[in-house]
Amino acid sequence: MKGGKNIRILLFVFVVIISLLAQLISITGVLVVMAFCCIVYLYNLFGKSEKYPRYLYHILAAIVFIFSIVIYQHLLPGFHNILIFDKIQVSEDASPFTMYFNIDKALTGMALLLFIVPLGASLKTAFLDAWYLTVMAILLLMGLTLMFNFVKVEYKFHSYFFIWAVNNLLVVTMAEEVLFRGFLQRHLSLLKIKYPEVVGISIAAAAFGALHWQGGIYYMMYAAIAGAMYGIIYQKSKSIVFSIMSHFFLNLVHIIFFTYPFLK
Repeated sequence: MKGGKNIRILLFVFVVIISLLAQLISITGVLVVMAFCCIVYLYNLFGKSEKYPRYLYHILAAIVFIFSIVIYQHLLPGFHNILIFDKIQVSEDASPFTMYFNIDKALTGMALLLFIVPLGASLKTAFLDAWYLTVMAILLLMGLTLMFNFVKVEYKFHSYFFIWAVNNLLVVTMAEEVLFRGFLQRHLSLLKIKYPEVVGISIAAAAFGALHWQGGIYYMMYAAIAGAMYGIIYQKSKSIVFSIMSHFFLNLVHIIFFTYPFLK
């Protein structure tokens, strides 16, 4: 167990050093990452020891979550996120699409995944337990986008989809699922309250919807429904890896078979 922890630390340090050498982050960014990791360390320390008051553990959970959101919104200096696509037209009658490789979001999600969030059940076990929920999520969520005229059916496959897929899997879906399901939902579901799992799924879904505030109220509502579906998938599969893959697969279906990102 200790050896595995040391490997995770070395892996994270290696990624940070490479990011620094590649000028994706500055010294200021390294200090931000170190501060975040210190909070994560304290969260783990207070969670594993009964000698500390439990309210301090929950306060640290709130700090970890707020700190993560601030980073996810790119509000802290020291990170040089790379513009990959600048207002390209993925679909003929869609809004222009812009995509960044957000190193700040990637490093934060990676820190949560390596130091807080357990991987859970094996991918095979998770698939057998929850594959049907992924299918249901795709049918429900894409059905809602059609119903509310957010998108229309449109098959396409552009040469740059591989770049999009790598970024969407390793940055977008990984970071979002690790924070909202693997951290927030899991923390809330362990509380000694009535219906903790329902509370965990609901609050994490609402927070996930709020994160998409730039899309407007209807998009926030849609994202909250999507967050609830992802939360149910995570709860049933007991695997953050399967949760990430389910989220990514829905995004993949969206970009290949429907208007992307959405109609003007």
